[in-house]
Amino acid sequence: MRFLTTVLAVASLILPPPHRARWREESAGLLIEVRGVRRWWFALDIVLKAPVLAWCHRVAEPPLPQPGRVVAALTGAGLLVMPLLGGSAILFASALGEGAAEFLFLVSPFGMFGFVAVHTFRRARRHGGGLPRYTGAALLSIFAGTGPVASGALSVAVGVPLIAIAGAVVPGVWLVVASAVSLARRDCPRSLALLGVAGGLGLTGVLAGVQLVSHVPAAAPVASAGTMLSVLLLIPCYLIWSAWTGVRLLRGRTGQLA
Repeated sequence: MRFLTTVLAVASLILPPPHRARWREESAGLLIEVRGVRRWWFALDIVLKAPVLAWCHRVAEPPLPQPGRVVAALTGAGLLVMPLLGGSAILFASALGEGAAEFLFLVSPFGMFGFVAVHTFRRARRHGGGLPRYTGAALLSIFAGTGPVASGALSVAVGVPLIAIAGAVVPGVWLVVASAVSLARRDCPRSLALLGVAGGLGLTGVLAGVQLVSHVPAAAPVASAGTMLSVLLLIPCYLIWSAWTGVRLLRGRTGQLA
């Protein structure tokens, strides 16, 4: 019975957190009442039905209230800032100077902070909340929502360049995953979600390439080539995604924040 109790504990992970403990108790109570081979058949039946029960719980649970118009508007405004900063850094690089243009380009993803924060904290709340989940949401908001700013500052503080390189990947990867989820859930137009996926890939290549050129001289030729190719993907896809999503949020369409 101890082995089956462990199996039930593992199988319960597929259920929403508020329902796991009760499901384990009821399932264990049912198994205790039967003996021999029937207990194993009952256990198999219970475990196989767990995904169906999890789906039923998620369908039956009321959705979280949509973010307020003020929150959505501020988030959308932040996203609209990104194409302005990024576009200015690219189009007026000669007038701004290399240092200023690079700075504007690197901080432009900071406009995604509000979008990431609202999205991750709502997701943490949907999965039961609690200190670990909200802490994870806060860390993800900081590192995915500020571009290389947070990871770069932490890297300088502790003297470990690898942190800056790893942190540069986080914003783009998060955008790819979030856009893929929106595509699967149909929270936004398909073309917008695909732009988010492509823009996230481009953002990952550019930010990671810049960090590799700065911290790994041996990888500079390959990183520079990858960065240039990523820029070709980033400029149209990421900037259009940012502007389009920002306008949608300003108009109160908050499906992508779910």
